[in-house]
Amino acid sequence: MSLKVLIIDDDEDDYVIMSHYLSKIKTEEYDVFWCNDFDLAEQEILKDEHHIYLIDHFLGKGEGIQIIERIRERGILKPMILLTGSSNYAVDEEAMSKGASDFLIKKEVRVDTLERAMRYALERYNQEKNIRAQEKKYRSLFELSLEPFLVLNSNMCVTEYNAAFLDVFHDANTPTQLLQNTCFSQLFKYEFDFNSLKNQLNKDGFVKGFKTTLVNKGVDVVVVLSIAHIPYGTDGDKAYHVAISDLTKLMEQEAELKKVEKMSMSGRMARMIAHEVRNPLTNIRLAVSELSVISSDEDEKSDKKLLEQMIDRNTIRISDLIDDLLKSARPPELELVNTELRKVLDAAIQFCDDRVKLLNVQLTLDYCDDVFEGYWDPEKLKIALVNIIINAIEAMADKENPELLITLTKEGNRPVILIKDNGKGMDEETQTNLFDPFFTKRKDGLGLGMTATLNIINMHKGKVVVNSTEGHGTKFKVTL
Repeated sequence: MSLKVLIIDDDEDDYVIMSHYLSKIKTEEYDVFWCNDFDLAEQEILKDEHHIYLIDHFLGKGEGIQIIERIRERGILKPMILLTGSSNYAVDEEAMSKGASDFLIKKEVRVDTLERAMRYALERYNQEKNIRAQEKKYRSLFELSLEPFLVLNSNMCVTEYNAAFLDVFHDANTPTQLLQNTCFSQLFKYEFDFNSLKNQLNKDGFVKGFKTTLVNKGVDVVVVLSIAHIPYGTDGDKAYHVAISDLTKLMEQEAELKKVEKMSMSGRMARMIAHEVRNPLTNIRLAVSELSVISSDEDEKSDKKLLEQMIDRNTIRISDLIDDLLKSARPPELELVNTELRKVLDAAIQFCDDRVKLLNVQLTLDYCDDVFEGYWDPEKLKIALVNIIINAIEAMADKENPELLITLTKEGNRPVILIKDNGKGMDEETQTNLFDPFFTKRKDGLGLGMTATLNIINMHKGKVVVNSTEGHGTKFKVTL
């Protein structure tokens, strides 16, 4: 595509010479247009139909610098090169201050100098155009963002803010201009937090994810701050961009969600207790009723003993249930001893051996060569691993070729136990609530086994991660 050049010069000979020079430039193709009237020149430029302008300094009624100044005031930033008959530093300086892209002396112009001046002017214009577009883009992000943003100067005082900040932190009765130069520290509820943030900023040059409490119209607002250093002005002054994330609504939503979860858990607990306690209580009541009508005859002594055993057995069942509930409500007390992890894992597998054989599970063990020794509670750790292994085995109850892979490996210096089955997998609800107390999909389950497992692993400063796909099995990853 050819570039359109408008030459503004009241001397036709100068126009012809410049046109000739432009025709000799091989690196670019130019369409040249001419305007020889000072009054019409501004109108031609305002049409915005050309890529670059060559403007003579003296134009009869006025000067080219006047045209450049008025055009720049209109917001048109396309390159304009001022042409003059003689060298004059004052004219050169004034032209550049009014917005000229370059200054050329006519008698010194050659094809190469004209080509270079125009190329530089166009490249500089395109670069500045891209910068302005980026500035506009990021200015829009700043001003239109739904999150509050601030700009602070080197003294940590407010210099700019967006509308979202005003919505959250500005009192309608206070003039917005009073926010200018407000010290950022005045927004903090605790001076200690501000000093801590400032120290971190001075040390690292940025702050990320700093949680604190700001004061919003007399009300506390819990926020997370992220602060980055940004270039500001032309003198190298420090400035900071502050992003403010209001956690208040999120915390309210989390609190509401916890209430719902608590109610759901209470409902599960009530149903479980009703089911698990009602049955033995019914048995006890029936036994007591029968005992009341049994005589002391010798031939009925065996029936009496049977009923007494029933009462005792169901009483123990209720007592065990209460013990399980109490254990789930408090963290386990660990008895830490120097233990080899491989032996604990072997003991857990041995405990489940009868179930493995009953379902004809193909069990594969893959242990690395490392000997993992540490201070753990072997008995409780065994319980946690047994719960996971039994879950895996039961998930394969309907599988034609059940396979269980147990791996002992490491990540860094930490031992990792992987327990992987090819069973039915878990749906999303089960994965989400797996470790919640009283959550179970088994008819005979209390929903406390996996809760106990998580508590034990957490007490060992470990973590457990579950990956499961419905219909394709489950993998437990225990890191200690």
